[in-house]
Amino acid sequence: MSEADDFMKFVEKYMAEVPGGPAGDQEMRRRDPSPFVDTTAEDIRPDKLTDEQIQSWFDYMSWNLWELIATRSTEGESGLIPRQEYETLSFVQQWSVNPDAMRLITDKVGVDGLIELGRVPRREIGTKVNHIRNYASALMAMLGRGVCVSLEQLDPTVRRDDIQDCIQFARRTWHGTWGDGPGLASGRGFALPVLEDDVLQPLLEAAKPFEDDEERKFFRRFNGTTELFGFLMHYDTRLGMGDTGPYPLPDGGFALVRDHFLYETGFEWSHIGEGMPYALTEVLCFRPDPIDIKINDIGTTFTKPQDYLKSLDRVAVFARDTIDTPMSEIRQVGHDEMKRIIDTCQAGVLKMYKILATLSRDEKIRNGVRMYSHEFMRPLAYRAGAWNDILANGFDDLSEATERAWPILTGGRAAEILAPVFLMGKGFPPLRNPSA
Repeated sequence: MSEADDFMKFVEKYMAEVPGGPAGDQEMRRRDPSPFVDTTAEDIRPDKLTDEQIQSWFDYMSWNLWELIATRSTEGESGLIPRQEYETLSFVQQWSVNPDAMRLITDKVGVDGLIELGRVPRREIGTKVNHIRNYASALMAMLGRGVCVSLEQLDPTVRRDDIQDCIQFARRTWHGTWGDGPGLASGRGFALPVLEDDVLQPLLEAAKPFEDDEERKFFRRFNGTTELFGFLMHYDTRLGMGDTGPYPLPDGGFALVRDHFLYETGFEWSHIGEGMPYALTEVLCFRPDPIDIKINDIGTTFTKPQDYLKSLDRVAVFARDTIDTPMSEIRQVGHDEMKRIIDTCQAGVLKMYKILATLSRDEKIRNGVRMYSHEFMRPLAYRAGAWNDILANGFDDLSEATERAWPILTGGRAAEILAPVFLMGKGFPPLRNPSA
């Protein structure tokens, strides 16, 4: 059997054994009936974890990551941005800086404050203090650990305190979102119905049916244009978007609530979004057609049939003008403003391509490392009032580990390293040597 055939086993099933989807979750829970990705009000409190708890978290998260990568197509590449290189280096950077940042946030707000951060996406739309950051804040750092071990630049038995601090930081925010039980969409039937009903109902009531096919086509253009802009603004990733739901409707249909982040002011290229709201939120209500829907832990919706927008029945669009705009001031967006946003997005995409064309490969990688590192920590830290302190603590300074990995990962080995990290369990090397 060829190496390619052998590798495909690991693409088709986790460790060539466990399937994706709910069946995979069930198998992982058969192997470990109480995985540490689930939370209780008691087990999120301790600062110290056992080796068994850490390994339980590693085991399930390794399958969860495989499920997300191997069985879901998350995004393509523009061809202008070396994304694999900057993502891989960013993992290393986040392994270097996230534990200290998480401790600083925890010292500032306490365990209960982290739980409150986890509750934010239940009460707000158009915020990056959401399920995606809660899910990935520790995951990114652990992947950096896995990359460093794969490069033989780290002993997997060291920095135990950093590992447990990252895991508990994430689990406390998960608990704020879900309470007792599974902390991940994969443990909840691949659904993310996070909004509380008193927040959701006014959004649904604002949704209106399309007057005609032209209006439907206009909205699909609006949705596609803002998605593309957010994708490029966030350097070829889906960090500029995210869905929650599905939310059942009385007629048997369902709703999705979708955020597109357009004017994120934290980037050197942020000016391409000037004139637009910080975030748009689309409320999408669908007819009771036979649609199989799943939403993964990065807020990406997958359906059968794929063109689920054919069943879209009514919509509403809301704007959060700045990152600090309170929920009480979120406003509905009309047709004329939607048209202006389309035009601004189209012009912004062209500006971004021109910016990228002027940058060297190393400049683009460095930009990507900073963007990716910021995106998984800044929203939580900013809301906690700790972001300036974290920056002052050297968050943006490339760590020694990142500098060591730079020539290897930018020299052609990023894809070689990423594949086993994502698909073959190498992202979560055991804390203890199995042969010890």
